[in-house]
Parts: sequence; structure tokens; C-alpha cells
Amino acid sequence: MRIFVGIIGCALSLLLIIYRERIRAFMGTFAWAERRLGPGGTYTVLLLAGVFGFIFSLVYMTDSFGLFFGGIGVDFFKAVK
Repeated sequence: MRIFVGIIGCALSLLLIIYRERIRAFMGTFAWAERRLGPGGTYTVLLLAGVFGFIFSLVYMTDSFGLFFGGIGVDFFKAVK
């Protein structure tokens, strides 16, 4: 089940990265992102969300929280299970 969820998360993250222009056109701009990051802040936020989502999905799929977070987040993520 972990592998299936990880693959779905990676696929959705890649779709977010690929179609961020269409998603922004559908949703509109994020005012806080445009203020904080300047023009194009909405695209940057969508891109970062896709990249972090992809990395988090890979870490979840391979169950390598300890390796990725260096032991700090292991206790937290074990409690979430």
C-alpha cells in the first residue's frame, strides 16, 4: 500500500509541476505569494509544492524517513503511522 500511495503522490506532484500554468489560470493568483515573492510568486509556490511533494512521496514510498530527516523526524513520523 505504501508503494501505491507513493507512486500516486509522485504522479500528482509531476502533474502539478507540468501543468502549473493551467492550474494558475484555473485558480487565479495567490495574493500572499505575489506580495512576498514578487511577480510570478504563484508559479514559484506551485513549483515548490510539486518538488517537495515529489520528494516527500519518494521518502514515504521507500520508508526512509530516518535517512532523510537524520533521526529527528523519525519519532514524529512513527507516531503518525
